[in-house]
Amino acid sequence: MENIQTYLPGLLAVFAAISVAFMSPGPNFLGIVSSAVKHRSNGVFVGLGISFGTAVWAFFASTGVTAILIAYDNAAFVLGILGGVYLSWLGFKSLRDARTSKTMTIAQEGEAVSSKPFASLQKGMLIQLTNPKTAMFWLAVAPLAISPQTPWSIIAMLVLGCFTIAVVWHVLLALMFSSGPARSGYLRLKPIISVIFGILFIGLGLKLVSSSVIALMKATL
Repeated sequence: MENIQTYLPGLLAVFAAISVAFMSPGPNFLGIVSSAVKHRSNGVFVGLGISFGTAVWAFFASTGVTAILIAYDNAAFVLGILGGVYLSWLGFKSLRDARTSKTMTIAQEGEAVSSKPFASLQKGMLIQLTNPKTAMFWLAVAPLAISPQTPWSIIAMLVLGCFTIAVVWHVLLALMFSSGPARSGYLRLKPIISVIFGILFIGLGLKLVSSSVIALMKATL
C-alpha cells in the first residue's frame, strides 16, 4: 500500500482531467439528455453504459491496448466510421421520433420507453466505445498516472476511480434532465426538440466520419 502515495498525484491529475472532460458537451451529453427527458430510467442506464465504457477505455489505456489501437491507422479509421455511423443513426431515429404525436402524456411516454434498460445500457456503451476521440484522450492522460512499472493495484484504482466519477456525473445529469419540468417541456416541444437532437447527432456523426477519412488520407500520403 506504500505505492499509493507515490502514484496519488498522477491519479488525482487523471481524475481531474476526466471530470473536466465529462462537463464538455458532446455525444455523451446528448445521449443522456435525449434519453432522460423521455424517461428517467433510460437516462440513468445510458449514463451507466457510458460509465462502463469509460472503465473499459481506462483499462485499455492503462494496459497499452489504446496505444496499439491508435498505432494502426486502419483500426482507428474503422472505429471512427463505426462511431460516426452509429451517431448518425441515433440522429435519424430522433428525427423519426419528431413525427410522434404531440398529445402524448407523461404517463404514456413513460410506458412507451421505460422497459428498455438493456437497450439504454448498450446505447451508452456504444456511444463511448466507438468514439476514437475518447481513445486519444486516454492516450494523452493515462501516462500521468501509469507507467510500465505501475502495479496492478494502482491500475485497478484508476479504473475504479474513473468509473465512479463517470457514474456520479452521468447519473446526476440523467436525474436533472428527467425532472418533472424538463420532461413536461419535452412533451410540449417534442417535435422541435427531437429535430434538434437529430441534427446534432447527425452533425457529430458526419464530423467523426470526415475526421477519420481525413486522418487516414494524411497517414497514407
